[in-house]
Amino acid sequence: MTQTLTPATPPFEGSHLVLYDVSWEMYEQLLEVFAERSTPRMTYYKGTLELMTPLPEHETYSWNLARLITVLSEELGLEIRGLKSTTWRSRPKAVGKEADECFYIQNEAAVRGKLKINIKVDPPPDLAIEIDVTNSSMDKMAVYAELKVPEVWRFADGQLTIHILTDAGYIESETSLAFGSFPVKELAHFIQLDSQKGENARMREFRSWVRSHS
Repeated sequence: MTQTLTPATPPFEGSHLVLYDVSWEMYEQLLEVFAERSTPRMTYYKGTLELMTPLPEHETYSWNLARLITVLSEELGLEIRGLKSTTWRSRPKAVGKEADECFYIQNEAAVRGKLKINIKVDPPPDLAIEIDVTNSSMDKMAVYAELKVPEVWRFADGQLTIHILTDAGYIESETSLAFGSFPVKELAHFIQLDSQKGENARMREFRSWVRSHS
């Protein structure tokens, strides 16, 4: 039987499409179809599927924050494993998500050297990144909670917020599980573009700033 996908009304809002009554099997088929492509990004939550095409602004902030996290981990002497927008999914929970960026930090050793990671047996990523530059109809934090991702950083309107998973869901925090007492919310100042400085110059500036605060 061919499944009928029911789109939201209106179906398009900016750069994303929302479909309702999507089976898990259909979701997995779509993941396979788009496996070799960077777009669309897909979020699945209990029958609702959002397909989103990232905008240049979104990808710029995502790239910059990922670079900052990499530099920060180096300067703090932490090992790290980045898996960018890997799809994390759980059929029993009926959820699936492609983070904008994701990292193993505390559990890096548990996945070191692994090219295939299965969260049925492996831990979920320690840190996921969400860049919010467009409106989404999906509760992405509910998806991350089902996947048991312990920490999510969200960047929106020039601000970086830290969200820590608890038994009652995510709560906003001033400090990071992955980076302890280091003032990671200050990374927001280095994510923004600067017409007077290139990316590498800003990374060098950030590296010096980290050293002055550690």
